[in-house]
Amino acid sequence: MSPFKRDDLQLIRSALRAKGLVRDLAILNVGIDTMLRSCDLLRLRVSDVRSETGAMLNEFTVRQKKTSNAVSCHLTEQTLTSVSDLIAHEKKWQVDYLFTPTGRSHESHLTEGMLRLLVKEWAAYAHLDPKKYAGHSLRRTKAAFIYAETKNIEAIRQLLGHRTLRQTSEYLGVESKDALALAAKFAI
Repeated sequence: MSPFKRDDLQLIRSALRAKGLVRDLAILNVGIDTMLRSCDLLRLRVSDVRSETGAMLNEFTVRQKKTSNAVSCHLTEQTLTSVSDLIAHEKKWQVDYLFTPTGRSHESHLTEGMLRLLVKEWAAYAHLDPKKYAGHSLRRTKAAFIYAETKNIEAIRQLLGHRTLRQTSEYLGVESKDALALAAKFAI
């Protein structure tokens, strides 16, 4: 699945705000910031992002369902605001899943199928081909940005919770031409 680009995200966020889709904006922001797989993103609870005293947490750790590896997550101020708005808007309790079906704040989390449909809808807001986007696009987006800016595959490996650099390189589609282009920048 394709990652979103910065301009795409601006269009999507604007559309979600204009439509008053508080939950969707929070899912988009948390999905991008955390780079979690859909199954892990959807299992987040209010207690993962808010302390017992009501303070929002910008860092937390999640044990991944697929690998059982722990991965650290960081939420930006923009994301903390959208999550706080969601919790208040839906009057969520500390034990609630963060992302639930509309009108069901205290029930089970959204399904991966529902997330897939939402992401495809968001892609259409940005005039993109919905067939190229799904829940995994959220996971790929920030990883692609970080790689493009830093080329730091080790940092991305840790953030994604991958076991090996090779796995992360394949995930990002890093090819030998990328390595050669990087090497060409350094004349010693």
